Amino acid sequence: MFRSPSFIFFVYSLNLFIFSSELVVRLDEFENYSIEDHHNRSDRIIWIGFLSSFRYGLGKIIAGAVPLAIEKLNSDPDILPNHQINFKVAEIGPPNSYIGIRKMTEIKDQVLAFIGPDESCASEALVAAAWNIPLISYKCIDQKLSNKTIYPTFARTLPPSSKISKSIISLLKYFNWNTIVLIVSGNPTNKQVQESLIKLANEHHIQINLKYHLPDHYLSRYQQILEKIIDDSYERTRIYILLTDTFVLMDFIRSMQKRKFLETGLYAIVSVVEEVFYSVKTGEFFNEQYKTLLHNDDHQLDLRGLLIITTSPPLNQYYSEFQNDVIRHNRLEPFNIPYHKKIAIQVPIYGGLLYDAVTVIARAFHRVIENGDDIHNGSIVIGALKNLNYKSILGFNVHMDHNADAEGNYTLLCLKIGEKSSEAQIVGSFDQTDQDLPILRLKKPLQWYGKGPIRSQPECGFHNELCENTEINLMIVCGISVFVILLITVVFFVFKHYHYEYKLSKVLWMVDIKDVFFIKIDSEYSLQNIRNTMNIQNLKQMEMLNNNIQPRNSIVNVFDDYCYALALYKGSIVFVKRICKKTIDLTRNIRKELIQMREMRHENINLFSGAIIDASNIAIMFLYCARGNLEDVLQNKDIHMDNMFVASLVADLIKGMIYLHDSDIVSHGNLKPTNCLIDSRWVLQITDYGLHEFKSNQDRFKSKENQEKDMLWRAPELLKNPDKSKRGTQKGDVYSFALILYEIILQRNPFEDSSLSNREILHRIINPKIYDEIFRPSLNKLKCPAYISRCIDECWREEPEERPDFRLINIKLREMQTGLKPNIFDNMITILENYSYNLESLVQERTVQLLEEKKKTENLLLRMLPKSAAEQLKKGEAVEAEYFDCVTIYFSDIVGFTELSAISTPIQVVNLLNDLYTCFDSIIGNYDVYKVETIGDAYMVVSGLPIRNADKHAGEIASMALHLLKEIFNFEIAHRPGEFLKLRIGIHSGPCVAGVVGLKMPRYCLFGDTVNVASRMESTGEAHRIHVSYSSKQILDKLDGGYILEERGLISIKGKGQMRTYWLLDKMSE
Repeated sequence: MFRSPSFIFFVYSLNLFIFSSELVVRLDEFENYSIEDHHNRSDRIIWIGFLSSFRYGLGKIIAGAVPLAIEKLNSDPDILPNHQINFKVAEIGPPNSYIGIRKMTEIKDQVLAFIGPDESCASEALVAAAWNIPLISYKCIDQKLSNKTIYPTFARTLPPSSKISKSIISLLKYFNWNTIVLIVSGNPTNKQVQESLIKLANEHHIQINLKYHLPDHYLSRYQQILEKIIDDSYERTRIYILLTDTFVLMDFIRSMQKRKFLETGLYAIVSVVEEVFYSVKTGEFFNEQYKTLLHNDDHQLDLRGLLIITTSPPLNQYYSEFQNDVIRHNRLEPFNIPYHKKIAIQVPIYGGLLYDAVTVIARAFHRVIENGDDIHNGSIVIGALKNLNYKSILGFNVHMDHNADAEGNYTLLCLKIGEKSSEAQIVGSFDQTDQDLPILRLKKPLQWYGKGPIRSQPECGFHNELCENTEINLMIVCGISVFVILLITVVFFVFKHYHYEYKLSKVLWMVDIKDVFFIKIDSEYSLQNIRNTMNIQNLKQMEMLNNNIQPRNSIVNVFDDYCYALALYKGSIVFVKRICKKTIDLTRNIRKELIQMREMRHENINLFSGAIIDASNIAIMFLYCARGNLEDVLQNKDIHMDNMFVASLVADLIKGMIYLHDSDIVSHGNLKPTNCLIDSRWVLQITDYGLHEFKSNQDRFKSKENQEKDMLWRAPELLKNPDKSKRGTQKGDVYSFALILYEIILQRNPFEDSSLSNREILHRIINPKIYDEIFRPSLNKLKCPAYISRCIDECWREEPEERPDFRLINIKLREMQTGLKPNIFDNMITILENYSYNLESLVQERTVQLLEEKKKTENLLLRMLPKSAAEQLKKGEAVEAEYFDCVTIYFSDIVGFTELSAISTPIQVVNLLNDLYTCFDSIIGNYDVYKVETIGDAYMVVSGLPIRNADKHAGEIASMALHLLKEIFNFEIAHRPGEFLKLRIGIHSGPCVAGVVGLKMPRYCLFGDTVNVASRMESTGEAHRIHVSYSSKQILDKLDGGYILEERGLISIKGKGQMRTYWLLDKMSE
């Protein structure tokens, strides 16, 4: 429903009248009110005074923001810890009343800061400065209050009126409008904005061509005044800045449209409206006011050339909840403000600014206390607010400047005419930054007349002053221009010639052999060791690294049987190729070649590092590529070459050859897989190019077989004419490319499946007429799209003229490059990611294999050593020898084994022992015993270690010995059927020491007299009998169940004398 401004004012006044009478009675009740009764805490209280008019001003609507902010602050432990904020209320009466000063005087000794008042506050700020008490305003916009010499304790959360001038300048600079006309009405606020705008315009080189001042009050003759202003200024400006009210703006637009200036799309009007509006919904700015004005005309005004800068609406999505909280606190103590139930009260954004005022003064007190300063010193408190950034309850970030004035947050509006209504829409915002001016950020495109933004002045100026050139001046300028161009051309070619001669005379490409440290690569580890040392700057330290880096005065011995070597040069690994010449004459052509090589720069060309020319030491150096050459990559089965990887290699090769053919080198002449290097980023680089004359007439170094292999990639016409092949041809490079592409797709040598030798293959390629065929690898083996096969077939045709060049090849294989990134770095990252995925799967596979081998190793270790000792060795810990109070040791051997071995073959003896010990091992697994070792036919077992088992060890050994003796009667010698082994067993109990001996083949050994006695028990026993010592017999007698033993009597034991021993016959039945 349409609501006029007069209707809104009537409803608002009616609501104020309903509760104003009740409010008078309550004023005296809350003037001395505080919220101390609501806080029963021992914290120190900081009092602030709230100055407002509850009869005449906004206090009756926004007062609740003060206790709301204090509740929030007091509940925050990070703000003013050990302190509480409280407030005292002071009714200051109507604006410019003496009551305000009197109320401030009454409470000045009780508070540390004032908040308010509602309207003018110059007197209050001056009094507060005299008392050195901070006064924070949320509504005063007077510019003079920013003077800190007169008002040192004043700050405000509502920006002064002049702040909007920064947004005006930001708008002008955004559209590059550097000349304007300024129209200002006579009220004081607009004058303050004008003064600030003129100052900023001068600072930012914006020219104000004309300034017009209008009377403050609207007059009927305004229309004539505005028309005269337009007539005087339209030829001197395109941009009008209006600091006026709405009625003047509408009349100005009518006058412009009457003259049809706006329709030309050459003029723009910028209007500044600083009112703070009650509505916070986007699209409701000025609507009612503008609709009334717009529809008073017989036709609607077209406002596409109008831009409006105004205060930003609240951005806080919870702002409506904040408004409700303010109304709720208005109804509570100490205000007790009544509202009519049927009339909705809108809290203006001044409520939010009041909330911010309480918040910022609390933050200032917090800063002062943290710095150890006196919070009773108002100047220090205000100093804490300078250059402060805070988040307003309205939703945007606010910066307080060096005067403790809040910077404004402004919005750019554009009035647009719709089919049914006219609306002011937000099209941009001015964001505060650390710079002098805010930044304009457009959110919606502007609808201009014409094709685009308006220019601030014509291209040739308003009076054609920028385009005045006579015919004579034009001729002079042309003549001078031609002369200067000719002079520059001559100077350029002369300089180029002398610069080239200077480069020829210098030897920038030459490398001193003393600066080259050759790397002796004994293994892959050595090369990795060198790579890891590249970050060491001191080359002398690297000389000592495993003796792998060696400075040489002669390079002949470095290469041995090869013509390649690796070296360290200026902190980089380089690839050194020996030139098999005794001497070389540095002719002009050779110097040209070396300069050409030094100037080659391309991501797919291997960088030339220099040449060594020192007596018989002649070599060239290229930058080393970590992945090796293309042949290495193709032969590495661990590298998964998907379609993108193949396409990337082919694309790199084509790009490198295009660059090479376009350069002064013209052609490669020896293109093959080993000359295509792969760097650490999987980028292909072409090497061993150029220097054709430098490398000519070398002594034969390679074997005949290797030379024939290298010639497999050479074009037929070059094979037929060896002299021509030294430099090569571009068509010959295309032939070589075809074979390399074939090899990449097939991932093996193109002639690998041929039964012919390299010499026979070359003979067939050179002589197609003799064999009545053009000999090439079979295309049927390729599993690739047809366009690739066709391209290969065209590239290796017999006639060079029928082969395409590399640019045409690139077009033919463009489909192959689908999916590759246009940026080399993006493509490189994708390849590296794919390679990492391949490595992950490879690592997982190898990890499984490693775990399996680890398990086998651990099982083998557990068979050799006890579990406890094995675990210690796996952890890298030393196995300490351990003493055992009492264990039982078993020894046995085969009676007559020596004679049996003599009549048996070695393999029969091995098989016999293997069968016997397999049988024994299967039996001892049933008992708590540990097999120590087997030596020949001797078998040693112990119980009671490494895991102690009290006295059970004698019983475990005795039972095991009976079991083994029983089983031996069933064991038949495999190679001597009908014959059986005779087992002799000895048992003894006593103390011993056990530990691991040895490093390469660690063994778990027992030491002590007990071991010797047990061995003597076995050696002094008899076949098929178990010989037991007296100590073992004593332990067996203690065990439950018992064993049957027979005394043998006193036996002479070596080293022990006479010992009483026993025969173990059997175990008593249960």
